[in-house]
Amino acid sequence: MAWTRKFSFWVSVAAFVLAALAAVPSARAAEEPQVPEGVGVVLGGGGARGFAHLGVLKELERLRIPISCIAGTSAGALIGGIYANGLPLDEMEKEFNGADWDQMLSGRPARANIPYDRKRNDYKNYLDASFGLKDGELRLPRGAINSQGIEMYIHNITRDRNIDSFDKLPIPFRAVAADLLTGDAVVFDKGSLSRALRASMAVPGVFDLVEDNGRLLVDGAIARNVPVQDVKGRCAKHVIVVDVGSPLMKADEIQSWFDVVAQSSNLAVMRNVRQQMKLLDKNDIVIRPDLTGYTAASFGDHRAIVKRGEEAARKMDAQLSALSVSEEQYAAWKSRLQRPRYPVLDEVKVEGKDGTFTKVATLQESLSFNGPAVPVGMARQRLDEIFAGGEYDKLSYRVDNVTGRNVMTVMPVERSIGQNSLHFGLNLNSDTPGDSAFTFRAAHEWAALNDAGASWRNDVAIGYQRMFNSELYQPLWRGSPVFAAASLGAYQKQFRLFDANHTALSTINDDVVGGQLSLGLALGKYGEWRVGLYHENNRISVAQGYPFDIDDGGRFRDVGLSTRLVVDQFDNPRWPRAGYYFSGKLRKGMPGLGSDTDQQAYDLVGEVAKTYGDFTARFTLKASGDRKKNVPQELGGFLNLTGYQTGELVADQTALARLMVYWRAASLPPVLGSGVYAGVSLEGGRLWGQNNLDFQPNRERSWIPAGSLFLGADTILGPFFVGIGSARGGQLTGYIYLGVDY
Repeated sequence: MAWTRKFSFWVSVAAFVLAALAAVPSARAAEEPQVPEGVGVVLGGGGARGFAHLGVLKELERLRIPISCIAGTSAGALIGGIYANGLPLDEMEKEFNGADWDQMLSGRPARANIPYDRKRNDYKNYLDASFGLKDGELRLPRGAINSQGIEMYIHNITRDRNIDSFDKLPIPFRAVAADLLTGDAVVFDKGSLSRALRASMAVPGVFDLVEDNGRLLVDGAIARNVPVQDVKGRCAKHVIVVDVGSPLMKADEIQSWFDVVAQSSNLAVMRNVRQQMKLLDKNDIVIRPDLTGYTAASFGDHRAIVKRGEEAARKMDAQLSALSVSEEQYAAWKSRLQRPRYPVLDEVKVEGKDGTFTKVATLQESLSFNGPAVPVGMARQRLDEIFAGGEYDKLSYRVDNVTGRNVMTVMPVERSIGQNSLHFGLNLNSDTPGDSAFTFRAAHEWAALNDAGASWRNDVAIGYQRMFNSELYQPLWRGSPVFAAASLGAYQKQFRLFDANHTALSTINDDVVGGQLSLGLALGKYGEWRVGLYHENNRISVAQGYPFDIDDGGRFRDVGLSTRLVVDQFDNPRWPRAGYYFSGKLRKGMPGLGSDTDQQAYDLVGEVAKTYGDFTARFTLKASGDRKKNVPQELGGFLNLTGYQTGELVADQTALARLMVYWRAASLPPVLGSGVYAGVSLEGGRLWGQNNLDFQPNRERSWIPAGSLFLGADTILGPFFVGIGSARGGQLTGYIYLGVDY
């Protein structure tokens, strides 16, 4: 049976070879470190206090504690989701440090990027709120803060990850939101990562809610602020919980209605937190950073809050170290955290129907790009530019992989308040000489009157300042930089005459009725230039005080040409921290057209602001005058030669140089404003030409130094100042201002 022996021999050889081959992977596996199971991490909500999560995660990395899964709510979802997506902590921290949180959470595009036509009224003190007239009803936005900025930021920092299961992320992840209709928790475990994080962070009444599969989703804090059940027993034996929620206030801390509302909200959140904490056992660890002094709105303090998170984790080193693994095992776990990449788009399309004043085809045309491959950042930048135009409440999008192609689908949401918008505002001022004034303002704009983008604008002011103006603004075609404008209006200018003792002797009113026809050139986000013909009828009268004799009954006609160039790149018109501004206005009275005056007037303003840390320097130069000495010029008032009353100094030509240095002492919640400031101003003013008033001293050829100290705030009602100052020849004066135009 020789063949039998041969067969047996070859069977033995084959068995030996197979056994050897089978042993190779086992040997290699024995050589390679095993990926450890890791711990489950739960990151709770808390607004800006959630930056502490980053500090805790940094300490877990230092201690070599692998993470098997993460669940988060609100701020915990944001940081947990970004980390689970593979973004290294140092890059995450760099992204946070580079973000302009004030601007992003203001609900507005960066002001320097807004077309000038939309920011032309920023120096009039209107509230930071828009009301709409639509279908015969007064409309309000669904959120106090527009979410476009934060949504685009989340898209960027998540690298537009869209995946069929969050278990396939480098670290399995869950985000928790809440259904506004039922109050139930909604757990995201697949799909668009940015959408999940955005829904989890939709603070009710602050950010707009998220619509998803017929559900209205808001911040998950109201349902499950510390989502222990989404980790415990699901993916790890040990759980680390980081709780950054605001503690309940004590009786003596509840002093206002705002405190009552905050406490009521915290009670509801605290109840679901206690329920989740009952799921923990003695093997689990709870970390509560000491965040005393920091609120959910303290985004400007994110660096300090991160440090508090690190400190809290270090205090628990003894417990946490028990969960550490070897360097080799940790490296094996860390190798799974692949850095996410930005997608390159093969197609950009718009999904939806035409709106009342917007068209899908027009938006699609605006999103056309040259070439087959489009970086997602370029497309997002184009969306930012379109959003700055003001026609949309939101331009959300998603990126899907369709048969190997990356397709961006844009989902526009037209302005919910419509294109008939209303704005309201007020100005208040008082000073220690006893002067006080109040002005109420209102504005209406009806935009998108035709396909070219015409608008009808109306402004009214009553009180100390009185005016009405109505303007029709018409671009030559849609997107045209050239426009025509026609306006009619009436306003009152007041001049007060003072003696050498700073006593007001008389108040003179100049009541003006007129109109203007202009051609202009829109300079995009930078500004505009106008030139046109104006016609004004003036009536001068003495309102109170010394009865001056006025020639011709105080009536005269002013007809001529005017031009104005405006360049506005301030980041904030009220408390600029960066940028520049220029306004140059010239008027020429033309007797040949029937004018009773041949004025050659100019009004020039140039400003620049730059910030160094928390300190901002703002330098201003102003000059105004009439070469024909027909139109009197004024100086005086807070920050315009502080120590003199408003309009106390009169001459043919004036100049002012001012340096303001202010320190941002604290931030305000975005719904209330941006910040609290303390500062100082150094001012110098000069007058040229006789003032023709025998009772007022002539200060020609003499620079007048002045200065002030002030506290202020950038509030939703406008810039607020409390200050004190003086000037050579003036008097020590205290001021309170709301909405001062300085």
